[in-house]
Amino acid sequence: MTPRKREERLTVRLSAEEAARLDEMRSGGTRQAAIRALICEARATPPRQDPTYDEALHILAAMAREGRVAAAVALERALRDRDDTSLDGELERILRVDP
Repeated sequence: MTPRKREERLTVRLSAEEAARLDEMRSGGTRQAAIRALICEARATPPRQDPTYDEALHILAAMAREGRVAAAVALERALRDRDDTSLDGELERILRVDP
């Protein structure tokens, strides 16, 4: 593999925890190579699909536990109306924005 000419320089500051995680991932290589590999993997990763109903409830529950009021309201609506509506439009109903 021929080396690429790299013209851009980037300085990144990591916490001690982040640096330790990077060192675990690099498998004996350099930190620079590990970061480049992560960038290439991110580019090659296919886009995620929309979350399922259960995944959406899990995400909303986590956000509600963090104190995000809008998520708590959406979660309450989803749980209250769970048996009243079809699952097809459920996610759209949960995520709707009331004017």
